[in-house]
Amino acid sequence: MYSLGQLVREVKEVKGMLVYGAVRGGLYVGDWRVLTPKLSTDLCRKCWLCVEYCPEGAISKGEDGPVFDLRFCKGCGICAHECPAKAIRMVREV
Repeated sequence: MYSLGQLVREVKEVKGMLVYGAVRGGLYVGDWRVLTPKLSTDLCRKCWLCVEYCPEGAISKGEDGPVFDLRFCKGCGICAHECPAKAIRMVREV
């Protein structure tokens, strides 16, 4: 059984090889995602940990904080878990 820390480390290694290489831009997951990240811009410190930890590379840096590309977000919640300011929360899609 993996701890969350071990899983995130392994995901980061895979992210560099797969998400930015062959997979990104090819597989949209928005059709089966259950949870969606929502950002509270007033709480965001722009530390960009969410960008670093996203296993799908679905978060980019924007002027007001992270920008979520929901075509690639699978709703795993790692971004919300890693956010030290708790500026990201996962909400159920309707």
